[in-house]
This record gives sequence, C-alpha cells and structure tokens, in this order.
Amino acid sequence: MSKLLSSAPIRQRLDVEEGLDRLMGERALYLQILRRFLQDYRNSCERIQSLLTQQQEGKAQLAAHSLKGSAGLIGAQLVHDQAVLVENAIADGVEVAALLSELAVLLREACGSIDDLLLEQGSKAAASDPPAVDPAQLRALIEELVGLLREGDGAAIDLVEKSATILASALGVPTFQMVAAATHAFDFETALDVLEMEL
Repeated sequence: MSKLLSSAPIRQRLDVEEGLDRLMGERALYLQILRRFLQDYRNSCERIQSLLTQQQEGKAQLAAHSLKGSAGLIGAQLVHDQAVLVENAIADGVEVAALLSELAVLLREACGSIDDLLLEQGSKAAASDPPAVDPAQLRALIEELVGLLREGDGAAIDLVEKSATILASALGVPTFQMVAAATHAFDFETALDVLEMEL
C-alpha cells in the first residue's frame, strides 16, 4: 500500500490512503475505480454547466451529487466538498458560476493527480484475477445489503467496504462504483435502486 501513497501536496487533492481504506486496501480495485472516475467525471463541470444552460436544474443537481459521491469514494475530498456546495446552490436556486468555476479547478487538479498516479503505477496497475464467487453467497450478500439500505442503516457502508472485492467482481466495477459512491454519500435510495436491478 505504501507505494501508492502520494506526497503531501498531491494528497490534498487525492488522498490515496483514504481511498484505499474505503476499499479495505484493495489496490487493484482502487486503480480500476480511479480509471473509471476519469472516464465518467473528468468533464463533469462542463456537463453541469450545459444542463444549467438548458435549464435542467434537476439533472445538473444530480450530476453534482454523483460527482460528490464518487469523489468521496476515491479520497478526492476537496472535489467532494466543493461538489456539495454546487449541489446545494443549484437546489437553492442561487448563482453557481463562481462555485462551479472553483470546482472545475479542483476537479482538474484531482484528475491530474490520478493521471500521474496511474502513469506511475504502469504495468503494476494490472488487475489481478477476480475471486471466484459462490452465486448463493453473492445473492445472500446483496440481499443483506439491500435490507440495510432499505432500513437506512449505516452498517451498509461497512458491508460495502468489507465486501468490496466480491461486489466489484460480481457487479462489475462501474456498477460497484455507483453503489459504493452512493452508499458513502448516505444516498441509500440511489444505491438501492442500482442494487435492486441486480436482483
């Protein structure tokens, strides 16, 4: 794990240790999620601005909310915190230009840190073979998680972290990332919606 830890200035933009802790130290999975974050969120600010221009405030708020959850999952705390401000401003119907501009700067820096980290890892970033998963065990795990989410029980976060590798292997990294990010953001309803499609 120590080889993944970045220098202090970079850790202010991307706290790799925090991100790894959320995934119980699963390095290969974390790197996969970082790649997916770049693919899904690098242009989030442009997307949010475009939606606002089209007066689709609900979708813009949802885009900020999604960015918030995923940034928190990977340890990009500054992006997470700024996305919260943007999401709340959109919900309140106030001017977001300055907040969105600051978010764009923070997101660009975080993505730059991710680019550097992935480049540094190089061939070491190759994912290991996924673990074999017993279908009955997986179904029981997902049903337990669904139950916790329905009850609004914070233990759902612990279960997602503890079972990160199994869930990511079974659901696929994109789906797991959606569930994990929503769960960590206490957006249990979204996590539940995604999981119930897998049942």
